[in-house]
Amino acid sequence: MNLAGATVSIQSHKACVVYDSSTGQIHHEHRVLTLVGGREPTGDEIAKEALRVAGTGRREAPRGNLDVLHIIPQAWESGKTYRVDVHNKKLVSET
Repeated sequence: MNLAGATVSIQSHKACVVYDSSTGQIHHEHRVLTLVGGREPTGDEIAKEALRVAGTGRREAPRGNLDVLHIIPQAWESGKTYRVDVHNKKLVSET
């Protein structure tokens, strides 16, 4: 069976950011794609994995009180800089 060029449909696309709840500085953007037929993770599962990944693979792990904000994936545009408005719990573009 040759599957070259075959595509699998996306069931869902979710995203969140890990940020410092005092300053709003974003330390990690996390995306999760679930393909049709796959098990869709819960929001809590996504947040837990995002926090785990945010602290790995870096010279220094992020410091401060980290929190997770679930966002609409399309809200994050490549090339822009973002922070979290900690009072309103919203993603804000700085550029």
